[in-house]
Order: sequence, then structure tokens, then C-alpha cells
Amino acid sequence: MRGAERSAGNTAKNIALIVLAVLMAVLCAANWLAGVSAASLGSDNPLRRVHDRLFGGAAGYEIRSSGVSAASPAQLALGASGELVGVQYSTTDVDASLGAVRSIWTQALSGDSLMETDEQTLTGELGAERKVLLRYNGALPLSVVSGWMGGTLAEDRMKVETLFYSADSGTLFVRTPDGALYLSHAEADRGAFDRALEDFHGTDCAFAGANTNVYPETLLFEGENLTLPVLKNEALDLFAAQSGTGLANLLGAFGFSAYTDFYSEQNDMVRVFVDDASTLRLAKTGLMQYATAGDQSTVTAFESGEVTGSAALDAQIDCARVILDTVLRAGETDTHASLYAVNETEHRTTLVFLQLYSGVPVLGSTDFAAFEFEGGVLRAATVNLQRFAATGENRIVLPAASASAGERSMMAAYREENGVYAPSRFYLKDGKTD
Repeated sequence: MRGAERSAGNTAKNIALIVLAVLMAVLCAANWLAGVSAASLGSDNPLRRVHDRLFGGAAGYEIRSSGVSAASPAQLALGASGELVGVQYSTTDVDASLGAVRSIWTQALSGDSLMETDEQTLTGELGAERKVLLRYNGALPLSVVSGWMGGTLAEDRMKVETLFYSADSGTLFVRTPDGALYLSHAEADRGAFDRALEDFHGTDCAFAGANTNVYPETLLFEGENLTLPVLKNEALDLFAAQSGTGLANLLGAFGFSAYTDFYSEQNDMVRVFVDDASTLRLAKTGLMQYATAGDQSTVTAFESGEVTGSAALDAQIDCARVILDTVLRAGETDTHASLYAVNETEHRTTLVFLQLYSGVPVLGSTDFAAFEFEGGVLRAATVNLQRFAATGENRIVLPAASASAGERSMMAAYREENGVYAPSRFYLKDGKTD
């Protein structure tokens, strides 16, 4: 009996010693990692990710960039079990359907490097049994789209409008704004398509195919009847008493506080908030203009040397998206923003956003929002905030099948017409409405 007790006691001591040894090793590793400079670790280094999580998000890319998509797709389609279904221009339907096919895109965007291809090769794959399509308003960097979908394919300088994937041949096609086509080879499992079809609730559609005046991957919806309300512009008053909380949050988005010094212009129609680093010119009707006053800024996406390449662009996009989310809530606009264009030079990055009403772009005489970054520093920003309401009149947008005698690419959008915003279908040339 005593031998058994002595054996149990020794076992407990041995377990305690092992636990203490493991804890000591963890503490030693943490102590060593704490002394390592974050800047000396690459942004994709696993040790960098551990460092950022343990020792302060202020220097961590994973904390600064949420990975939330800053652009909403205009169209999605899924082909499986002999049917092709798609969704378009509906925030709710697009978000739900994107969740259903995301795992497919994760695999499709994790293949080989891209190579040039032709229309005939793409057209031959449109009849595949298992396929998916993803189209955005505007041209976005492939590395950004791939990151949103959880893929690893990255072409830093390539911008894309449409992506099509055929699982039958394991081929991904990407369409650039100038109409060029590229392909990559990647495998996706059949089970991902079967699972996606259960949660993807779209309507029957087909591809335009060859011998048409539009791109062959253009979606044509069966019996399409896209009926949209005509919109009017509602007056905004960001300085109204009931907007006090919204104004404080808006100022906070640009790094200011409710106690920041300001002066008024144009009979208090405009307030200019000023500190040592930046200036925010805010009109009560919604126009916002931000600019730095030298090398400093109240808004930074990341610190110098913290991230580079596509990780830096991700952080810049996320920074702009967070600001716009706050601005739209402050204005109670019932709209949301979607990334439309990214223009990069050696030292500056400019991000352009659309304003969407129920998933449909609203096009004005100027861009809805533009942000200019120099590295991680926001140097300038302009936001033309608007609030819309339905007039009670509805209009039917010309179906894509009827409009397909036009240019190579199309989009549905609102444009100002006789004091209201009317929906229509527009042709695109080099990524611009015509």
C-alpha cells in the first residue's frame, strides 16, 4: 500500500517538474521575443505575428488591418450540379452569397503565377460544370482581392475587374481594366461547390459567350427586371444639435476631438478644425477636406518601417475604410462605401471610393471619397457625404441582354438627372462610365 502511495507521489512530482520546465521555456522565449525589434522581423514572419499579439498592437499589422473587405462585389455567380445562379446589385444578397463561395475563392486564388491568355481559352471554359465568377465595380489590385478571400496569389502591380474560375480544369481567369486576360492554375475540391450551392441563393443566369459585343463572361440574368427607386438628395446638417454625438465621432475618425480649436467661415456653414499636425475643413452640408500641415499627421495607417508592399496597401485601405464607416454613420446616410480605384506612385498611394445605395453605385460629378497616403501617413482626404431618399418613383434598368449591343463592359448605377438621381445602365471604357 505504501509502495503504491510512494509511486503516486513520485508521479505527481514528475508532472509538476515537467509543467515547471515548460513554463520556464515559455517565459524564456517570451523574454527573448520581447527584446526583439518588431522592425527587424518581416511582416509575414510568424514570429512577427506572435510579437504583435503579445507586445502591443500599436506596432502590429494584424491589429492595424482587420482584413475586412473594403469593396463590395457588383456580381457573383456559382455554377454546380448543372445550374448557374447569380446575384447582383444587392448588398444583402451579395454579402450572403460571398460567404457561401469564399472557400472556393480561397483555393482558386492560391495557385500558380499568372500568364497571358486569350478570349478563346476563356470562352471554352465558360461551359464548365463547376465554376464561379466575381466582378467588382472598378479596378482593384489582385493582391488586395486575393487577401480578402484568404488566397495567396499576389501580383503587386496588376489590377482586376472580373475573376472567373473553372474547377473542371483548375483554371483561374482574371480580366484587367484594359481588357487583357491572364490565367493561373489552382485546384478546388468538389465538396466546396456542393456546400456553397446549399447557401448560395441567386437567380438563373447565363454567360454572354462568344460572338457578342460584351466580354464573354458577362452575366445575363434570365427574365432580368432590375427595378430601382429614383433618389433625391436630402439636406445634411452635421452641426445640428441632434448630430452632436455624430460630429464628435466624425472628428475622432480624423484624429481630432470635440475640444479641438476651430474657426467658422461662411456664416458658420463651414468650420475649420486645426491642430499642430493637420487641418479638417468641414461643411455642415457634408463636404470634408483633410490635409496635413507639414510632416506630421493626426491619422496614420502604420508606423515607418512597420510593413511594406501589399501589407502596407492593406493597412492604408483599412485605415480609409474605418474612417468612411464612421463618416457614414455620423451622417446617418443609409449607404456604404466601396473601394473603386487604387493609384500608386513611388511615394504616394491614392484610394478612391464609391458611395453605394442598396448595393448600386451613385455617381456624381466628383468622386465620393479620395484618400492620399505617403507611406503610413494620411496626407490628404476629401469626402463628399450625401444622404439619399427614395422619391416614390421607380424605373426599370435596361436588361444586360438588351444592352449588350454596346461596349465590352457594363454597370448599373445612379447618375444625377434633372435634380434627382436616376438609375440606368452604363457602358465602360477603360474602367470609366461612358
